[in-house]
Amino acid sequence: MKRIHPLLIILIFLSLGCLYAQDQVAVVIKVRGIVKITPSKSTQSRQVKKGEVLKDGDKLETGAGAYCAIKFLDDKSLLRIKEKSVCVIEGKREEDKIEKNIFVEIGSFFASLFKPKGSFRVTTPTSVASVKGTQFWVVQFGQSGETHVICLDGVVEVKNNAGKVLVGAGQTAIVTSRNRMPTVQLTRDGEIPSDDEDSGGSRTLDIEFQNSNGETKTLRIEVQE
Repeated sequence: MKRIHPLLIILIFLSLGCLYAQDQVAVVIKVRGIVKITPSKSTQSRQVKKGEVLKDGDKLETGAGAYCAIKFLDDKSLLRIKEKSVCVIEGKREEDKIEKNIFVEIGSFFASLFKPKGSFRVTTPTSVASVKGTQFWVVQFGQSGETHVICLDGVVEVKNNAGKVLVGAGQTAIVTSRNRMPTVQLTRDGEIPSDDEDSGGSRTLDIEFQNSNGETKTLRIEVQE
């Protein structure tokens, strides 16, 4: 039987200690390479750590060849951030759910929502993508460039100042500016970013704890080998 590294246990329980703080929204489950975090109340960046809890307004930036994956605390929605990407993680707590917004500056992002509780949006300089129960990519080509929303499963609503479109599985929405209507086309070969970060094995950790009301809760975190 494999033993859990003591440092990982410490990080997880430190996270649980502030799980119900109003500004705690997600946890980092995987880091590769240089991934910087700029805390919401700071202008200084530092290397982010696996097991670190993210707060509303924290900024993440991945370097060349780097990668980061996070899960939200209310429903375990997954966000994978590929190299050379920058985003701000926003989350507002409403009872037992988190209203989530990923503000994207540049880069490639994969979202997977299994049983979403709160809303999940991805905001770019040109558009807003709103989803429930789906898998999709958002690729932002620079702070003033095109936005591509690539739907793999379910439906994504993409809207901006000019209107909105629905994007189904196998389709891509292309947005060239906030004032020009998004267009939808079939996803082309090679348009989907490569996604080999999780090709290795994994295990899950189930941790039981009590919240402020004395209720027993379980937090399950997937840990990559």
